[in-house]
Amino acid sequence: MDHAIERGIWRRLAWVSAVCAMCAACLGGCAGGGGRGEAAGASATGLNPVNLIWYYPQYQSNPDQQLVNDAVNEITRAKLNASVDLRPIDFSNYEQKLNTIVASGEQMDIVWTSNWLFPWTTNAKKGVFQPIDELLGRYGGQLLASMDEKYWNGGKLGGKQYAIPNYQISAMRPSLVIQKRFIDKYRLDVSKIKRIEDIEPFLKQIKEGEPDIVPFGTTKGFYTNLLYGIDWIVPVYRNDPTPTVLPDVTPEMRANFAMMHDWYMKGYINEDAATLKDAAEAYNKGNSAVWFDITGKPGSEVEYKAADGGYDVQLVPLVRSAFVGAGSSMNAIGRTSAHPDRAVMLLNLVNADKALYNLLVYGIEGKHYTKTTGNFIKVNPDGGYFTNTDWVFGDIRGEYLPEGSPPDKIEQTIKANEEASVSAFEGFEFNSDPVKTEIANVRAVNDEYYSALATGTIDPARFLAEYEDKLTKAGAGVIVQEKQKQLDAWLKARGKA
Repeated sequence: MDHAIERGIWRRLAWVSAVCAMCAACLGGCAGGGGRGEAAGASATGLNPVNLIWYYPQYQSNPDQQLVNDAVNEITRAKLNASVDLRPIDFSNYEQKLNTIVASGEQMDIVWTSNWLFPWTTNAKKGVFQPIDELLGRYGGQLLASMDEKYWNGGKLGGKQYAIPNYQISAMRPSLVIQKRFIDKYRLDVSKIKRIEDIEPFLKQIKEGEPDIVPFGTTKGFYTNLLYGIDWIVPVYRNDPTPTVLPDVTPEMRANFAMMHDWYMKGYINEDAATLKDAAEAYNKGNSAVWFDITGKPGSEVEYKAADGGYDVQLVPLVRSAFVGAGSSMNAIGRTSAHPDRAVMLLNLVNADKALYNLLVYGIEGKHYTKTTGNFIKVNPDGGYFTNTDWVFGDIRGEYLPEGSPPDKIEQTIKANEEASVSAFEGFEFNSDPVKTEIANVRAVNDEYYSALATGTIDPARFLAEYEDKLTKAGAGVIVQEKQKQLDAWLKARGKA
């Protein structure tokens, strides 16, 4: 994951103060401590009417999409003299459709992007997005004040800002998600689960006692360096005094593949694991007892309950959380935007106006949800508008809490972000241009083998050597050498080598 060097809190405060002075006339000044409030304080006075187009992903289509869109426009016209054309696209088709839209040159004012879907670095390099540093300085005062610079690094490339992070969990805490009905029935002591391997006796119980339940639901496996003491920015052992870039297939990966194949042969893993396109397909019918969640974010139990058939779940963290940056959910301004200034104003408003943000996330009060006590709401998933994606639109610190959420979900998220371990290579930015061909070749090999190996569908004793041989021929070793070369230069420039 690419990041820029964090410049320090005092420089950050000075920058925000300067920006606040510049943007006060347009946006009503910067709100400290996250810029939260019922309204952004912006005014439509003197602004020409414009229409903005916003693309973002969704889990399902909503019959009341236009109804909510109209309600959104009541706010945005009053505050920005701008209407918004919300254009959600299903997650499974998002990247393909966005690529088609980009190729056509259509207007695209705001587009959701990330480091895992419609990748922001790739698209920034291709010119799909425009740098927004100047626009943020003029129109994004509350946005800038709401997050420390380490979050903004998630959307920065070559010293320029290309995307606006949505404040949410920026620390990954790989966890198991386990249905509580089976925890209770089999008296599973979750406090004894410290490693992924510790769940196997429970999987055996499920296999023997629950014939209609998949013990472990997965798609494309769950291998991640975070589980095995390997850095998340550069594949280097975190305790390595002379940082050495590891090959694509590590001893830890071999062991993981072998364990997964053993589980697959024992019937613990869903048979279609290697071919499922969406991770949710492994558990959204409520028939998987356990699955893996790389993020482990506070409050996700409510989202999983809604997504897996309405069954309560419990998260069981496996390792300490790691700050991996805010690149997992951002919004960028398209190069074809007709009104990039107003687009930044809109994102500033969404992140500062609690009513607008919650309208996008939960829909219309009284129809799609009802307020209960305090900051809690009761969501009506069949009411015609249900996103289950608070992290797509903006800053979750301004959200209402669905029933079942921990009362301190927001506080937990902030704490996790602030206390997560930080990579020793924070700021290292790998330039892949010298090895573009090799990267494309390696990707093709991974497309052929990785999912089947990582889900245990094929036997690593037979196919792992073949996979590694093809990786070598594709140029995986050349990529490692280039990464090592750049890492050594980066370390030397910082007096760390």
